[in-house]
Amino acid sequence: MLFAAEINYRGSDVDTIVRRFAGVGDDEFPEGVRLVNRYHSPGTKWAVVVVDVDNVVALQLWLAQWIDILDITLHPVTTDETVAPVIEAMLAD
Repeated sequence: MLFAAEINYRGSDVDTIVRRFAGVGDDEFPEGVRLVNRYHSPGTKWAVVVVDVDNVVALQLWLAQWIDILDITLHPVTTDETVAPVIEAMLAD
């Protein structure tokens, strides 16, 4: 299942965030969580990380590494290809 982690942060935390982010390696994500893509907007102190998840516990473990310095809102998301049944149901009403 795909999730988008919407991230907001304070300017006072940027140095800590950058240092921690620079230190993560290939093992940043636990087994069961795969990075799809990251999008950054440092000028607005916002980012989004899209992950593909097999295990919600693994997702929570990954988030736990960042919640001390980031405000994270998690959204289940879908692609254009897989949203069709939802759109069809919405149009049927």
